[in-house]
Amino acid sequence: MKEATLNVIRTLNKYKVIIGIGIGVAIALGAGAVYFVTANTRKTEVVWQSLWKINNDLAMSIQKQDKEGKERISALNTAADAYKYIRDNMSSSSAMPWVLFQLGNVYYSLKNYDEAIRAYNDFLDKYGSHSLAPIAKQSLGYAYEEKGLLKEAVKQFEDILTMNNNLFAAQEGWDAGRCYEKLGQTSDAVRLYTKVVELSPNSNWATMAQYRLSAIK
Repeated sequence: MKEATLNVIRTLNKYKVIIGIGIGVAIALGAGAVYFVTANTRKTEVVWQSLWKINNDLAMSIQKQDKEGKERISALNTAADAYKYIRDNMSSSSAMPWVLFQLGNVYYSLKNYDEAIRAYNDFLDKYGSHSLAPIAKQSLGYAYEEKGLLKEAVKQFEDILTMNNNLFAAQEGWDAGRCYEKLGQTSDAVRLYTKVVELSPNSNWATMAQYRLSAIK
């Protein structure tokens, strides 16, 4: 049981941002398709078409998995430049939240965490009430964590908990608890892990939280 739990923890930690980004991409493309049909302006149609093409080209390049990863890095940089061009030249488009969010995701994938943080914060400053806001905050938290800015990361994760978003609550409790442990703030880690178990007792997050609680105590 212990080894199985550790394997789950390792896997989810390794892919935590990929999971969050994947959800964001799926939502973005789904909403984009709906909006594309109902859009009233050519500019917005062009932006959604561009988003689809950028994501499609990026996905195809990443799937190739070249040995040294050069194609992947090149594709990510190309996507970043494309998103920046849209951001700078079509800022009035209603598709802009998706552009900023995806720009942050691309920078995160490039391990350019400073630019990822800038893009996610730009999104949250302008579109804090958008449906993507919880995912953007989660991604921002992960970027802060990668930079070693654990207090800033915890703030993002706990902010999501206050949103009463059931989809992310248990995961963000786990994320916050993990960062508190790294900070050496055991009592806060216990508080968050306990909350995860209460929120979603049958989830993987609860399983991991219970393991950490047993290790701490």
